[in-house]
Amino acid sequence: MRPLLSVLFLLSAAAFLRAETAPRPATPEEVVLFKEAMKNSSQDTEHWAYTETTTVRLNKGKEEPREETVVRFDPSKPYAEQFTPLTIGGKPPSEKELKKYRKKGEERAKERARKAEKLGSTKNGEPQLVINDSKARMDLEHPLVVAETPDRITFEVPLVSKDRDIPVEKFQVLAEVDREARQVKRAHLRILQSFRMKWIAKIKSGEVTVDFTVVDPKYSPVITTMSANIGASFMLIPVQARLTNTRMEWQRVEPFDNRFNVKLGPLQFPGF
Repeated sequence: MRPLLSVLFLLSAAAFLRAETAPRPATPEEVVLFKEAMKNSSQDTEHWAYTETTTVRLNKGKEEPREETVVRFDPSKPYAEQFTPLTIGGKPPSEKELKKYRKKGEERAKERARKAEKLGSTKNGEPQLVINDSKARMDLEHPLVVAETPDRITFEVPLVSKDRDIPVEKFQVLAEVDREARQVKRAHLRILQSFRMKWIAKIKSGEVTVDFTVVDPKYSPVITTMSANIGASFMLIPVQARLTNTRMEWQRVEPFDNRFNVKLGPLQFPGF
């Protein structure tokens, strides 16, 4: 279940594209617009609390009942208390589930510490896509224009990686930009060809869509909805999965631990 959820956040959302428009290299002015929009849409995760509702549907021959989880995330609280499950499957969380989310918060503390140690030794803030535990870099210097209107312009972002294990040619990354606000309004990842995720799973098809919303004009837009649809096979068993994720009740907070340098995180898609 967990490997599958790590690739979810998918749903068909190609409506914002114009298939009849042939991709073309972005002009120098459009490259500047694109790079500013990516920077302006960085996620300030340590200063926002929100309530997250996640719904998952799996189909392994027959569709299983949907699983819905509602969790409150608050980075101003001690790490063990940052993830508070409100309901799981429509019911109050059990003691075992509460313990699971406390551990999740503790693991988040360890992950932040590891990232803090790497600052200065790694290139920070570079947009990436993680696949099979390998990383591909988003080439911000050479975007293609695939659709445009007076208000919006959609860029295709090339992926670059020296790692042979990451099939960058099998993915398409799109970013829809608001020309006036110079911000990303929607990001989209499409799987163009099937690929194997380690030895246990084969990802056959899928799309991921992420929507950005300004909840406070003083700050960068936040991710408010994510949706996903993926077709895969696990141990030769075909699986179709759908996921929707909505974040509401946003509140600006001060992070619990200010020992680390808090920086805006780059625009990234969920990892594979």
